[in-house]
Amino acid sequence: MPDARDEPIHSPTAADAIPPGLRRRGGGSRHVLALCIVGSLVLALFASRDLPSWAERFADSPGAQTLQRLATAWDDRMAALCLTRPHEILRDAIRRALDARW
Repeated sequence: MPDARDEPIHSPTAADAIPPGLRRRGGGSRHVLALCIVGSLVLALFASRDLPSWAERFADSPGAQTLQRLATAWDDRMAALCLTRPHEILRDAIRRALDARW
């Protein structure tokens, strides 16, 4: 009767476990760049509430005042378009979960 220790161990061919067939059909560097740009735009639209505090980290660098003004203006514009609402809903939900000691 074969023992479990006698069976060969099957490991993926690559460290990231992406099957070779999928690896061959994947996108190139242009696709990665396009996805990074799209992701940055989505973050700029829906995570603008964190932008002013992020800009404050550059207080000692040249142009910090301009960066702070731009970040605040961008956040104000996104708020006027109601694009900050998803961010506020998520923050409120997390705050309620923490208050309930979840």
